[in-house]
Amino acid sequence: MTHPLAELLERSRKPARLVVGLMSGTSADSIDVAVCRMTGQGGRVAAELLHYREHPHDPEVRRRVFGIAALDVRGLAELHALVGEAFASACLATLDSAGIPPGEIDLIGSHGQTVYHHSGVAGAIRATLQVGDGDVIAERTGCTVIADFRARDVAAGGEGAPLSPIADAVLFGRRPGEGPPPRRAILNLGGIANLTVLDDDPARVFGFDTGPANAPLDRLARRISGGGMDCDIESRLARAGQVDEATLAELLDGDPFLARRPPRSTGFEMYGDAFVKRAIARHGAADVDLMATLTEFVARTVALGIRQCGELGPPVEEIVAAGGGVYNPALMERIAALVAPVPVRRSDELGVPSDAREAMAFAVLADMTLRGMPAHLPPVTGAGAPRLLGKLSFP
Repeated sequence: MTHPLAELLERSRKPARLVVGLMSGTSADSIDVAVCRMTGQGGRVAAELLHYREHPHDPEVRRRVFGIAALDVRGLAELHALVGEAFASACLATLDSAGIPPGEIDLIGSHGQTVYHHSGVAGAIRATLQVGDGDVIAERTGCTVIADFRARDVAAGGEGAPLSPIADAVLFGRRPGEGPPPRRAILNLGGIANLTVLDDDPARVFGFDTGPANAPLDRLARRISGGGMDCDIESRLARAGQVDEATLAELLDGDPFLARRPPRSTGFEMYGDAFVKRAIARHGAADVDLMATLTEFVARTVALGIRQCGELGPPVEEIVAAGGGVYNPALMERIAALVAPVPVRRSDELGVPSDAREAMAFAVLADMTLRGMPAHLPPVTGAGAPRLLGKLSFP
């Protein structure tokens, strides 16, 4: 019988590897599954998306995720197992739709579902927690799984986020035969917004969380609609309202996260339910005017992040946007106006579907760990030194 570690080492040396990336963001709207072919070794690796699907969360699991503060130890342990089961089912369903037997998969990389991130809150112990048991995923799929990437970066003194910049260098970097691309910032508009600024020299790649994106907007949409809307569909709510300038100014001036210099990361602890509750109290109502105001707040924080990029390196010449926020036209229009004349493009134009970018990123990170390469950039996260990320679950 071949030793499992010897088999892993053999897989790590293959010229091409089939890797599945599993992701669920802070909005917990779906489990994203990206089946990728990773080719190359060393620093010259490419990722090709073979198949992508999104799977809605079970309403009960989603309810528990959003109600995490009310769970006891048993509830948290059960959620860890339930999310692992949900990720495994989503993975198997995607492989079935792609016509790829699980036995052909070399590796699964699972981000899990974030239920806590320290967010730089004053006095908080630096810690992060993603549920979704990798052992459950391995048992159900029969595949090797690498999960829980963020914890090791935090243990090494880092923020634990963002991890995607090193993956963005693979997904959006210079292709063979291409000339130098413009200095490019990758903007991810998930629950939280983050930026990666690429460079041909990996040591000059940097990134950081700029602040909120969909997290407060989705929560407010549910409040305004009485649960009928999970997000501001086609910006209908924001376009029906007017920006409350006094509330906007207070949110911008009183935000401690925006005053921090990178490296920095945040989460729904800072921009989730409590943030929305404070905004409602300041504005006086959960209405379309507040939606317009929070949409403008998100756009302003992104533009501030772009300006900070100019302080950390040469000016950004192009912004490539991905994530669910690209489907919010009012948000995208305001970002484009605030960062002009720097052009804003969709990641789809560069061969990376905006919905799939984060799941693809965790396929890239898992492949790096498999090949013995640190799957983070310490100057980005603040970690003391490069480390191998993730915990291994055998099939």
